[in-house]
Amino acid sequence: MASNTTSRWLDTILASFRIASQIPAPMGERLVTRRFHATSLLAIAILLVHPSLLQAKAMAYPQDKASATTDKRVEAIEKVHEDYQEYLKQKQTLVETFQTLQTSLQQTEAEWNRIQNEGVIKQFAAIQSSLNSLQISNTIGSIGSAPGGNNSPNDFAMRQQLQQQLMANRMMENMNTFMRSQELQQLGVEAQRAIQARFATIQKVMKVEEDYRKWQLGGNRFFEKYWNFTDPQKAFSEQEIQTVLQALDTDGKDNPPAQLAQALLLTRKGDYSQAKPLLDPIIESPSPLQSIALMCKALVLDGMDKDRDSKLAMQNSIKIDRANPYCRWLRARLACKQDQLNIAETEWKALTTMPTMQQDAKRALALLYAQRVSKTPSNAGRAVALAQEAHQDETPATWFSHYVLAVALHSAKKKDEAIEQIQAAKELASEDLQMRCDALRQAIDNQTPFLADL
Repeated sequence: MASNTTSRWLDTILASFRIASQIPAPMGERLVTRRFHATSLLAIAILLVHPSLLQAKAMAYPQDKASATTDKRVEAIEKVHEDYQEYLKQKQTLVETFQTLQTSLQQTEAEWNRIQNEGVIKQFAAIQSSLNSLQISNTIGSIGSAPGGNNSPNDFAMRQQLQQQLMANRMMENMNTFMRSQELQQLGVEAQRAIQARFATIQKVMKVEEDYRKWQLGGNRFFEKYWNFTDPQKAFSEQEIQTVLQALDTDGKDNPPAQLAQALLLTRKGDYSQAKPLLDPIIESPSPLQSIALMCKALVLDGMDKDRDSKLAMQNSIKIDRANPYCRWLRARLACKQDQLNIAETEWKALTTMPTMQQDAKRALALLYAQRVSKTPSNAGRAVALAQEAHQDETPATWFSHYVLAVALHSAKKKDEAIEQIQAAKELASEDLQMRCDALRQAIDNQTPFLADL
């Protein structure tokens, strides 16, 4: 065994080399000499130090890289948390503006009541009725109403927003026509001034409602930002899962997208009893997150051996939003657990056309096809092609990218290439993930089938 003194000495030499190699490159001899000395020191160290110590140092680097990756994830999650709280503040501003305008309308009520022209009153009453019928007017005052949660709102929400916009456009046309009407021109100066003031206030209300529609659509981006922290590929180590779960915890702050992401990662971990309570409030509140939460609950209930309830949750999710990409991904995972690989294949195939999920879907399909080679030998070629496409698009390559390619190559009986990829995967993997690499390497060496976790 190498001594602790030697170990500390090597640490010093390696640190010196890293510092020297990062010095900017001014012209002159001193730079060349300095880098030559640093390189010489490293070479001497490599020759003198005990081989086992060098191996230990080399094995430490994947852990350092994994730790750095986890730290970046935590920083990214904290940034999304901050952005979401700023987003909620925007709604508070809209609500306060809306309430101020409502108060202004109420204050002009007395002046409005003094207008005696029946025709004018009827026309304006119709306009006021249109304003009250807009659903946004009814929901904007509710601080607790949930913003959007996915990248493509469901069909019902899109139709509802279109209907609201058409109603608003029609109302503005009626108001403009009314303001140019002969009946209005026949009124006295004070009456015209009161109506014009009311008209100006209603225009401001319409602007707030338009801003509110934009605010709602803005909420759609937040769950997309949290999605990759839910470990959809099943590529996180146990330590990474625990660290990300802690980062996703919002300490009771209102943040349904983060809460759903936390539930998904707990489900991935198999901690169903903690995931379920996080899902129920999201399911009870109609929003674009609802369908995703229901599909996650289907996974949770399946893990708790509640097959009937799981099926009901899945069906309810599909009824709300069949085309939701996150629901499709979770539906594929559920199908794999139930050994319905044809359904999983259909769902993942649909996601290969989405740029944000394309690589993950290709890797998932590659692992799926690799498991079905015994029934359909041509699946081996499909697995390799998809794994290679995803691997080429991954920059820089991750342990999991190499791992999936190794699984695919093994299914195609390309032993040497599979070994090369699994070695590359192990070099990048943290300690507990290296065990997964070792299990695959054993299957490659023994030329036995390998079943990846789908």
